[in-house]
Amino acid sequence: MSRHIHKVVFCLFLVSFLFSCGQGNKERSLPQNDQIKKITIFKQPKIMNDTLKPYLFIPTPFIPNTNIKNKSYYIEIHTGNSQLELLVGDVPVSLNLFWGEITSRDGRKIGPNVPINSCILKSGKYKVVGRIYPRYGQQALEFHSYLIMEGYYREAGNWDYTYPMFIIETPNKYHKNGEIYNPIVGLPYFELQTEIEVEVPYEVEGWSHSVNLKEQNEEELKKEMQQRYDDIRQLIAKKDTAAFRQIIQEREDLLGTVYYYSEEEKENRIKDLLTVIMSEEFDIAPYPQEAQLLYFAEGKMVTLVDPVNREGVIRLVNRKDPKDIVSLEFRFHRKKPGQKLSVI
Repeated sequence: MSRHIHKVVFCLFLVSFLFSCGQGNKERSLPQNDQIKKITIFKQPKIMNDTLKPYLFIPTPFIPNTNIKNKSYYIEIHTGNSQLELLVGDVPVSLNLFWGEITSRDGRKIGPNVPINSCILKSGKYKVVGRIYPRYGQQALEFHSYLIMEGYYREAGNWDYTYPMFIIETPNKYHKNGEIYNPIVGLPYFELQTEIEVEVPYEVEGWSHSVNLKEQNEEELKKEMQQRYDDIRQLIAKKDTAAFRQIIQEREDLLGTVYYYSEEEKENRIKDLLTVIMSEEFDIAPYPQEAQLLYFAEGKMVTLVDPVNREGVIRLVNRKDPKDIVSLEFRFHRKKPGQKLSVI
């Protein structure tokens, strides 16, 4: 009987952190002479021919409920035989919801109701993009590859009533020459896109006025990213929760606003993380040999991930069970020219 692989991913984009001041237990040791050996830039696969264009969906107009003040927006995912990217305003909701080795087996997958307020900085129109790529180990989309996205909103804290916005899906299979034909079979990826108009009671700056990092020298950016990750691992090794909190405070403030968190909710959400970070059972794992740099938000946001499963490159491993791994994901922006990269 094979052991169950238990992997936990903490994303600063989706999970809020409030760290108590102080440095509690004995410091961890960092792996010696540890650096990422190679950093590559993720690039979209080349389009095979001019028929591969975004599948644009114009939703049926709906009448929003203006009586709801604190709206929470969601997308429900149904997919199969594919890896998935889901972006709102060119910002990914999650990097590894359906990505990597978990997609290697043939089959259908139903995703959670994915909250997207973390991508919404203010009221207005946002492009929603869903891209499916060949499942792990495959070179092209297959007969049973598909994606369905359902967008809706509700009042924060109230699951009794939801209000639909759109349903969009990959093209239907049809009969051709006496056989059932799927028009996306053999493609390197397929993209669905639509536009939503949202109404929220807040307006936050976030990354909206940040520097376009695509205009920076790539090699310099890679070196700076390596240094920022080294700095964060040093804080984790020292268990310096006060300094760690200072690094992620901007992100924490944004999340607290867009998800309407109470102070108690902020505290409760990070208990599990604090337990792991302070635990004597977890060591800091070596960096992966190779990492991939991803640009988001029209080049205003970057991150480094393991290219296989798109998990964060900072990982904690349980010394009693090496299959028990906690992966930490960080996203960075540069607020103004000349300033160093900061977590967002």
